[in-house]
Amino acid sequence: MTLIEAKDYVTRKLKSADVPDYLLESDLLLCKVLGCDRAWLLAHGDRQVFDHELEHLNALIDRRCRREPLAYIFGEAPFYGRTFLVGEGVLIPRQETEILVDMALSFAKEGVVLDWGTGSGCVILSLLLENPSLRGIALDLSPKAMRWAWRNVDRFGLFDRVVLWHESARLPNKWGDHGLDMIVSNPPYIPTADIGFLMPEVRLYEPRSALDGGPDGTQWYGFLFKNAPKWLKRGGLLLVEVGGRGREEAVLSMDHFGLVVHEVKRVNNSVSIVVFKNE
Repeated sequence: MTLIEAKDYVTRKLKSADVPDYLLESDLLLCKVLGCDRAWLLAHGDRQVFDHELEHLNALIDRRCRREPLAYIFGEAPFYGRTFLVGEGVLIPRQETEILVDMALSFAKEGVVLDWGTGSGCVILSLLLENPSLRGIALDLSPKAMRWAWRNVDRFGLFDRVVLWHESARLPNKWGDHGLDMIVSNPPYIPTADIGFLMPEVRLYEPRSALDGGPDGTQWYGFLFKNAPKWLKRGGLLLVEVGGRGREEAVLSMDHFGLVVHEVKRVNNSVSIVVFKNE
């Protein structure tokens, strides 16, 4: 089998499984097996595929046809110009969440940032890598997510600047002597009843705890609004990603326990970043 034939073979398999972007993904799977880029793949269409490569390719195809996310199959995902390790038990970084990092960097010049619901650690680690004057706390309820965050802290050599906090007991009423400079969070915001309608890659594989925002999708915003005023120093900021149609209005109309809306940035038709100030 040549690479041209292999690409056609992979494409047909993925298309039959209703995989989105099956043409692109056929190239990506072949590149993963061969350790090459797409340009090399295109230029060497007559190259023969060896038996051991075909065996590896079929194993990846089977996983993708079961709609396992490509990021889980590859064990990594891009975020903010870097590659983060991901896998079963952790939310895959989304491109729109990079705007949360952009906004946090525009406000935070130094100090301590808490990433509530850190997942893979992509947000807090991106902040620390972009700004050497920041220190961080990466907090998550999930032990599986914490393991992925640990791997990424190790990957980027940031153990001297970030604390990994497994939220399995009562959280402190106050962080440090003076409080936090900033809290960033991409909390679960999908209404419980909507999870069953998500695409299979999300519904079947990504952790429900990172998706389920309660009956109306605002459960964890309420938790953050209640606790942020006692965690933040005066003048400190809470930045949250808000997703879903109509969710921005719902979040803005909630009790913010003294937090003041400082800025709202709409990323697209369904995602916003809302900044609150602790005055």
